[in-house]
Amino acid sequence: MRARVRIAAAVLSLPLLAGLAACGEIQEAQEGLQNANQQLQGAQQNLDSAQACLQAINAANFVPNFADPQKAQTDAQAKVTELQELANSTADQTLRQNLLDVQDSVQQVADGKVDIEASAEWTSAQLEKYQTVTTTCSRLAG
Repeated sequence: MRARVRIAAAVLSLPLLAGLAACGEIQEAQEGLQNANQQLQGAQQNLDSAQACLQAINAANFVPNFADPQKAQTDAQAKVTELQELANSTADQTLRQNLLDVQDSVQQVADGKVDIEASAEWTSAQLEKYQTVTTTCSRLAG
């Protein structure tokens, strides 16, 4: 009789054990989904950084035609707006600051403070700012 009780207890406990095993599998699957979601978010952040860097490098590469002062100011003002929008949408604070530095420099041209005589010095300083942006983007990509 005792053997029957043990067998019956074992048979009755099988669904409970199977249910516990299924719960463990569900938990593992949920953890797997969470890990996959974190990896996807990381990949999206890397893509966002890469896109921001591409835009930043293109925007920072601005050198107006100083031979036409009016066009230089007009082009610079458009670039200032682009740089401000890009800086506002950039998550990385270092890249954001780099863009604001470039924007300040370009603003000088937009305000007419840089003429053809001062253009060589301005262009040299602008190149340094451009290199800073590219260095920051290299760090973000690495």
